Amino acid sequence: MIEEVQSLIDSGVPVDTLMFYGLEYKLITKHLIGDLTYDEMVRELNIAIHQFAKRQMTWFRKMERDGNAIVWIDGLLPMEQKVTIIMEYLKSRS
Repeated sequence: MIEEVQSLIDSGVPVDTLMFYGLEYKLITKHLIGDLTYDEMVRELNIAIHQFAKRQMTWFRKMERDGNAIVWIDGLLPMEQKVTIIMEYLKSRS
């Protein structure tokens, strides 16, 4: 992804624009312009991604408390099993 961001900068995409594309683009851009070392970038990305995931889980738990059904699918299952679970769920709702 570092190469992708560098390519965008090289092709003329303004650095300020890249900062608004998302966590990864922002922090990688900061690394490429010299505001962060590689290790600082990795550390900040890990922290930011973890914080974002916690906010997502809080949001999902609130949705469940509000009565919205969420079907949790184990991300480690093979894709075929995930698709089967989704199809069975959709059929049960028809």
